[in-house]
Amino acid sequence: MTLRHSQSNRRRRSPAQAQERLMVLFVRIFIVFFFLVAFSNFILLHGGRSSLDLRFFMNNPAIRENSTLDNLNIFSRSWLDVKREDSGQEKNNNFQTQKLTINDDEREISAFPQNDKISGFLTMYGEHRVKYAIESLPKWLQDYFAWHRDQTSKHSADTKYLVVSCIGADKCGGFSDRLRSLPFFLFVASRVDRVICIYWSRPFGLDRFLKPLSSGIDWRCPADFEPLVNRTVASRWQTQFKHHILYYSAKKRSGVEVAREATTTIGNNTDRFYSIGYKHQDFAKIDATNMVFHAHSYKDQMPYANAWIHVPLMEHIFRAMFEPIEPIARSINETMSRYGLVENQYTSVHVRAKYPTHALMKILGDDSSIKHDLGKTSIDFSGPYRDYVVELGRNALECGRLLKPTNKIFFSSDSPDLTKHVIDNSLKLINGTNKCEVVGINSRDEIKHLEQSRHSENVDFNHVDFYPIIEDLLIMGGSQCVAHGVGSFGAFGAGLAGNRCRAIHRAPNGKPEQCPNIRGNNLVVNITVSDLLLDEQTSSLDREGLLPPAQELILYDVAKQKKPEAKRDNTEYDETEGSPYLTMYGEHRYEKSFAALPEWLRTYFLWHRRQTTDNAANTKYMALTCLKRDKCGGFSDRLRALPFWLLLASKVNRVLCIYWSKPFGLDWFLQPLTNGIDWRCPKEFIEEKVDITFPSRFQNNYPHVILFNRKPSPPVKVVTLNAIKRIRNLGDKYVSVSFKDQGFGKIDDANMVFHASSYKDTIPIANAWMHVPLMEHIFRVMFKPIEPITRRINATMTDLGLVENQYTSVHVRARYPTMKMARIMGKMESREHDKHDKKLSFEGDYKAYLMEITSNALECGMLLEPNNKIFFSSDSTDLTKYLMRNPISIPTNDFNITFAQNATYNIVAIDSRDEIKHLEHGHYSSHIEYYPLIEDLLIMGGSHCVSHGIGSFGAFGAGLSGNRCRAIHRSPMGPISRCPNDRGENYVTNETKDFLLGDEGEGRLPPAVYISSLGKYHQFRRDL
Repeated sequence: MTLRHSQSNRRRRSPAQAQERLMVLFVRIFIVFFFLVAFSNFILLHGGRSSLDLRFFMNNPAIRENSTLDNLNIFSRSWLDVKREDSGQEKNNNFQTQKLTINDDEREISAFPQNDKISGFLTMYGEHRVKYAIESLPKWLQDYFAWHRDQTSKHSADTKYLVVSCIGADKCGGFSDRLRSLPFFLFVASRVDRVICIYWSRPFGLDRFLKPLSSGIDWRCPADFEPLVNRTVASRWQTQFKHHILYYSAKKRSGVEVAREATTTIGNNTDRFYSIGYKHQDFAKIDATNMVFHAHSYKDQMPYANAWIHVPLMEHIFRAMFEPIEPIARSINETMSRYGLVENQYTSVHVRAKYPTHALMKILGDDSSIKHDLGKTSIDFSGPYRDYVVELGRNALECGRLLKPTNKIFFSSDSPDLTKHVIDNSLKLINGTNKCEVVGINSRDEIKHLEQSRHSENVDFNHVDFYPIIEDLLIMGGSQCVAHGVGSFGAFGAGLAGNRCRAIHRAPNGKPEQCPNIRGNNLVVNITVSDLLLDEQTSSLDREGLLPPAQELILYDVAKQKKPEAKRDNTEYDETEGSPYLTMYGEHRYEKSFAALPEWLRTYFLWHRRQTTDNAANTKYMALTCLKRDKCGGFSDRLRALPFWLLLASKVNRVLCIYWSKPFGLDWFLQPLTNGIDWRCPKEFIEEKVDITFPSRFQNNYPHVILFNRKPSPPVKVVTLNAIKRIRNLGDKYVSVSFKDQGFGKIDDANMVFHASSYKDTIPIANAWMHVPLMEHIFRVMFKPIEPITRRINATMTDLGLVENQYTSVHVRARYPTMKMARIMGKMESREHDKHDKKLSFEGDYKAYLMEITSNALECGMLLEPNNKIFFSSDSTDLTKYLMRNPISIPTNDFNITFAQNATYNIVAIDSRDEIKHLEHGHYSSHIEYYPLIEDLLIMGGSHCVSHGIGSFGAFGAGLSGNRCRAIHRSPMGPISRCPNDRGENYVTNETKDFLLGDEGEGRLPPAVYISSLGKYHQFRRDL
């Protein structure tokens, strides 16, 4: 019964089953038919030489074995989502574009013509470039690469690794920031016998973009490192391996000291893995450590690393270690084929438009500009923002064109809006009649930075999103020339091209910098023993097998182009431009200046040199400090009392040293002379004693003596003797000293004590902001400018035709907060304006006020020596630019001098700057921003005569020229002082017991004599 029932049921179900089976069969037939039609259409569309190379797909083992979409990323870039729309240039390249719609995202695919297959082979990178790249490196690095290959091929558990990490909350910076210090890390790894490997967890591993070469080195970390990593915390907080932080403390340290500490610490460790990184991606610190790499790679002379520059050898290091993954390589080939770019036959121009500079912050606001750079906010390409970035693009194109006028230009930027605008308007943006073709990828909607991932919460990134930055970088690396601006990304592209032909189109503060300029020149410095890392805990350095001395590279073909019209002096640069030798300062000036000093000071300098040379443990120091919260004043204020401090140090038998942490150390601008004295404070004082977060007077590790600390203050002689007594009674190795404030009356009184100890019978009178006449010689015995500033001074003086002692300097301290300035702007606003926190338009009452001061200043300068060329400088760049474009006539009516009718002053100036910063300025990103300040000062110091006003900066310039010929064109309260006047006279007075300390011996200078600066106008009646 049961059996018959089941059979009956099966018979009843059979019609339904038959229908179901027919439906399934129909669906299967339909699916097969659909795929056959789709596949045949696909083949017909793409043809045998399609960009989708099926033979590559079928023969690629990685694809056959891993069929996931992640591993099939060749589609994600080259074949689906990176085909660029017609940019208007396809017509020239005979491209015919067909459009296919992809149902998922409807992205556009450009079908290539039959004979334009996209290759994964790049001429610029790959196996064929490895041999030459390695042979171009110093022997120690070649040997390290060979050893590295041997170690990684063994897969031994005993191999030790130095891990360059970017994990968790590390502040790694962008793609370029992370690799700029690679040369130094290779050096450290070679010294500690560790295999270097690179491990990034944010946003993706480096191997998602670049891959090792089989004939190079495998820089990927071994598989057993991954389980040790906690991706949620920074490298320094990892618990399974140690991490060494370079420049962990805020104390200034040389690159050699940092390298020595790293090699010692890591070299003494036996753990399998040890990671390394910087506390911050500070370009100056990376420059300092890369200079250590240079010193051990070249003989005698090495390239000078500054700002965001990549070492010239990065060209070869990169090609020995990396090549792009296949999708990126194919995309690069597609782009270069489309735009007709051939390696070493085009110029790349890059604009880092979203870099949060001070100018951009003024437009967008501080917070918005930072968010804009990180991709958190989008800014409409309009208004002041558009004007700002378009001007950056225009100036960048001009710089690129000047490098090689016949080259095609490849333009790239982190702003797709700017790229589109430049490509569409390139003919309008390039100056002159010599137009060049500008190409670029103008179909992108966004360029992502690697650091976006650290600041973007709840955002899922795909590694493909970052392909465009790698593509732009590697295309730049194949250029003949590169023009770039701020940030290190463009500098990376120039480094991959060997830094052989580059221009820098923006100043460190982000403003456009006109070309031609000297900032793209490759400078060199001599290698000294202090640059080398030689200690017993690491292997001895073999100086054989190094590269030949690095050579300076001056782009004369650029520098000799006609200067921009804004320059009134069209003198071309010559071969002496940027020379590291200055006639006005340096070793050759030492003996003459040393002989001009009083005997006590010469004796002290010799004793000082013996003490610092012997490095005796019982040597005691008297430090002049300027720490973060001190009120130090400007550059001149800090050094005006130096003669008195030298006298005080000689009386208490202490070595004088200078340490500034605000904003940078003095040795970032000036350096000791080899045969002079080393005025830098010892490493022990800087690293172990000073706490820069507290003012000098509140330091805990050493005493601080303040002079003129009482009210009312005793006479200067009493103040000095009390200070001598107190310091002599201190047994501490270190003591710092200062005045209570930078009141010029106190410093004048102190310098009168110096004068009384230095001259017999009659002494110079110190008044107002005057520097002592002997500052001319004290400065040249103690200081010379660092090489970059030396080169800038030489370039400027050559450009402007200035010869030492044959020109007059005129300086106007325009932003000094006088009562008149307060009436124009408001009291608080005038102070903010002086600090450059408030910008005022150069117009109206403000302009009229400055022009009145300037006319009088020029008149005073001309009266000193009528036939001299005038070098004009000011802390108002608007005033300098206006003056150079609008000549001022000489008022001849009041003088017994014959001038041609409507004659104008013979003025030269540096009118290409956008800002002159004071040391007390609170906003800065680099020490380089203060170079113009030092440059102006030292050029003034080489003058025959100086006309200056209020404040001590111009007076410092006059002091460096010996105060022999000077005029003061403003009264202490700020109003103008008509010339000729007696305020620039060098008056003398008889020495009195008010300034004599009682122990003056023989060897003082002859009596000081009265010097008139008025020359033939001395007969004029003067109101005393």
